[in-house]
Amino acid sequence: MTKQIHKIQARIKQIQLDLQKIGPMRPGKVSKQKRKDKNGNFYGEYWQLGYTYKMKQRNHYVPSELVKMITQQNEEYKRFKKLTEEWIDLALTCAQQQFEEKKSEIKK
Repeated sequence: MTKQIHKIQARIKQIQLDLQKIGPMRPGKVSKQKRKDKNGNFYGEYWQLGYTYKMKQRNHYVPSELVKMITQQNEEYKRFKKLTEEWIDLALTCAQQQFEEKKSEIKK
């Protein structure tokens, strides 16, 4: 195995350790919405969590006291997605390099 493959495998192990540290998570985005009365005039605000899961859009009311918690869970989800995407990229790179090595051995 090449030095680069060892580096990739070490990074994959680090990603796996980082994934074990991820806490509660949820997809989506918290946004402030404005209420309208029957005449279309704005009169108040509230927080809403919006996300898509299994091809369905969902929206939930979020009490202002929980906005910080939901935002932290959103950040954990983003971190999870970033780490898993990197893991997949590295795994594909490693697999391709191993494939090329084996292929060159066969040709010899």
